[in-house]
Order: sequence, then structure tokens, then C-alpha cells
Amino acid sequence: MYTKKSKSQTSQPDQTEKLLEDWCDVFADIINVLVYGGERRVEEKYLVDGPTASRYKAAAGPYHEKDRDICKEDIRSKVHFAVWGLENQTDICRIMPVRCMGYDYAAYEWIIKRLQAENKQDGNEAKYTEGLRQGQTLWPVVTLVLYFGFKKWDAPTTLWELVHVPDELKPFVPNYHINLVQVAFLEDDVIQKFSSDFQTIAKFFRAKRLGNDKEVMYNDQRKWIHVSEMLEFFHTFTGDKRYREYKAFLIERSRKGEVKMCTLLDEFEKEGLEKGLKQGILIGKYQSAEKYAKKNRTTIENAMEQLDFSDEEKAGYAAFKSDQET
Repeated sequence: MYTKKSKSQTSQPDQTEKLLEDWCDVFADIINVLVYGGERRVEEKYLVDGPTASRYKAAAGPYHEKDRDICKEDIRSKVHFAVWGLENQTDICRIMPVRCMGYDYAAYEWIIKRLQAENKQDGNEAKYTEGLRQGQTLWPVVTLVLYFGFKKWDAPTTLWELVHVPDELKPFVPNYHINLVQVAFLEDDVIQKFSSDFQTIAKFFRAKRLGNDKEVMYNDQRKWIHVSEMLEFFHTFTGDKRYREYKAFLIERSRKGEVKMCTLLDEFEKEGLEKGLKQGILIGKYQSAEKYAKKNRTTIENAMEQLDFSDEEKAGYAAFKSDQET
């Protein structure tokens, strides 16, 4: 059937991004590049799933829950080093400092309750009013906000930008800030430091913003490790159903050999040429039917009937005419 091209609907990618970034090799790579400048300080073997949902209770009222996208505990030689969190944003959020404060607070509260439970199990509880034993410390919570938009972030990145704080109150209001990473605006030398599939993701967003994505991605020779997750990521972000349609084919391809961005683009181009050929033939048939109708002074419907058009071809004629008029 001839179908008029329509805009794809872009769905929210948070859940899909989570599938890719939740792999420890990808997660560790993101932290190493964006926190440590490319030094391999975090190893995937140290990472275990942390609390993505933390419950808290207000002074009055029911329990509430704050959900962060991805959270990993960094445990080295049985010693807790840090809790790392990733928050994915496709749109600018003007209250992000407060949101991140909530995520970090919930993580610290979880750490405290965990230590309190361990103290109780050891028979060495602290006084209720003290919370923890003297000398006990928490491990740091670090949250990165990964922004995947193409427009520069123009929202507050600190609490003081969001809250009007008079100078005389600034000593009493800590200026909480978010760790914002604008993925599409990363410099190429930073992107090259990634060693996981996230390098392709970052390269794609930068190239898309600069308008040279097809050229750049055709030259991207990096082998995909997490093929299914990469395809789901691109499908959700672009709204292009072909990424999902080719998933089974490319997963099978990955079992026999390498899958790269150029592999996918080659399939898209091949599909486009085939569709273009079929579309061109169908347009020619519609034009022939119109000439037949004019010559024989009959309706286009009767002309298509006389020329043995299929029901599908007949149904596509309205879209063909609409596309011509626009």
C-alpha cells in the first residue's frame, strides 16, 4: 500500500536507557570517563546493584518513595567506597537540584539504616538519639545527571539559582549543585575515552546535534557488545520502528560476527532502496490509472478495477493523492 510519510512519535527513553547503562561495563565506563577523566578507577567487578527506590516518611502522612534511574554500590575488598547514581534526562528540568537532593538524601538514609541494622546484629547498637556509633561514617553518594537533549541546558544547576537566597542567609543555606553532563555537547576527545557501547551512544548524540550523523556513524567501526539494548535505546529515542524490527536479525548476526553502526545503516539503506523501487512502481501504476480514467471518461475507482489493482493498492490511492497535493 502507498502510505504517506508521517512524523514518528518520540517516546520517553528513560526505561530503555536504563537497560543499557545498567550493564556494569557500561556503568563503570561512564563513571571512569565523566568522574575520573578516563582513568580506570572503577572496575565492573566492584559494582553491585544499589537502591533505586528508597522509602521515606514525612512528619505526618504515609510513606513515600523516590525512584532513581540506576544506582550501583562500589564495594572494594568488602569496603564500601561509594554509591553511584545515574539520572537520565531528555528534557530540561528546572527543579533538578531539588530532585537530586531527594535522591541523594534517600540514598544516605538507606546507608544509615543499613549500618544501624548491622550494629543491631552485632549487638552494638548506638543510642537512638545518636543514630550511629561514635566514629562510624557513611560512604559518599555521587549522582550524575545525563542530559540527552540537543538544546543547551538553561535550567538551574545549583540550589541558589533555583531559590532566591538573600546574601545574609547564604551562610545558612548550602548551595547544593547537580553534576550535569550534556551528552550531545561532549567534546570528541572526551567521547574517545569511553571504551564501552556508550561511546557509540555519545558519538551518535553529538553527530545528531551537529547534523553530520550519517557520515559519522557510517565511519564508526566500534563493535557493539550489548546489541539488543543498543537497538532498544535507538528505537526509543528516535521513534524509528526499524531499530526494533531489525533486532532479531542483528542479534543473530552478532552471534556469527560483528555488529557495528554501519551494519545497521547498510540494512536501512538496502531496505530504503527496495521500498523506493516498489514505491516508484506503484506511483507509476497510479499515474497509468489516472490516464486510463481520463481517456475513457470513467472514475479512477473503475480504472483501477479494470487494470486489476489489488485491494491494498486501491486503498493506498487516497494517500498518494494527498501526498501529491502537499
